[in-house]
Amino acid sequence: MDFLTEAFVDTLRLLPLLAVVYFFVSFMEYRYGEKMGLFLSHFRRFSPVVGAAFGCIPQCGFSVAASALYVKRLISIGTLLAVFISTSDEAIPVLLSMPDKAGLVGLIIAIKVVLAIIAGVAIDMLLKKRQSPSQYQTSSVSVADEKKEPANIIEHCGCCRHHIDEKQSKFKALFVHPLAHTFKIFIFLFVLSALLGFILERTGEQKIAELLLKGTIFQPMLTTLIGLIPNCFASVLLAKFFADGTISFGSLIAGLCASAGLGLLVLVKENKNFKDTLLVVGLLTTISVLAGIITQFVMTH
Repeated sequence: MDFLTEAFVDTLRLLPLLAVVYFFVSFMEYRYGEKMGLFLSHFRRFSPVVGAAFGCIPQCGFSVAASALYVKRLISIGTLLAVFISTSDEAIPVLLSMPDKAGLVGLIIAIKVVLAIIAGVAIDMLLKKRQSPSQYQTSSVSVADEKKEPANIIEHCGCCRHHIDEKQSKFKALFVHPLAHTFKIFIFLFVLSALLGFILERTGEQKIAELLLKGTIFQPMLTTLIGLIPNCFASVLLAKFFADGTISFGSLIAGLCASAGLGLLVLVKENKNFKDTLLVVGLLTTISVLAGIITQFVMTH
């Protein structure tokens, strides 16, 4: 049962920094979250750049807002993908709480933002005819919606789909939620660490490495599939695997590029054009896998 004690102690060490990061993120989300969505919808010409910049903020609320805007055709497919690629969800707070990995956070964000901008702009240029200006006001936007401001169209959600508005209790938004979120991630990390410790004790590190295709070109493909899981914990899992040395840096990049959190779930649920949804997911998957393979090649040569 030593693995339980080790898992608890290791996770407990992360708790203070984890809490600080989540309190800061909650403040930014509460204070500026809706303004980010409005800004994105008003500056379509530069929206892939703006989307990539906002997407790197460590919370999945903005990817949810981007999906809502895209479903109403208020932003382009390139902008949506820029947000998805730039988003790292829970991985950034988790990595920041690990002193030996915190130094890589800046590099991870930089790679993802640059990739998001390049991919977003390139896709909008390639699909320019497909998304002509008239498409922004197609039947996907109802007459009632056309009369609304973007603020009324966007259901402003934060991470874990909690609702945010400026009228709610500041105590709840700025204290209760980040505290609950910190506790939730702490429990998940503990359970994950204990589970990995148990498997490691029974099978050995080599077996886990083999299961996760360590050292092969296929690992970025596997982590991309993990990243596509529309849940905040997918990015936590990727961060934990990377911290333990189970996956490579390139595989982490692949998984985090695909990890759009609840944004993907909202897109699948709300977008009535199934082929369009498949196109978004297909492009996101392809870009993520290629990004991981290229990063892995560069880092090892």
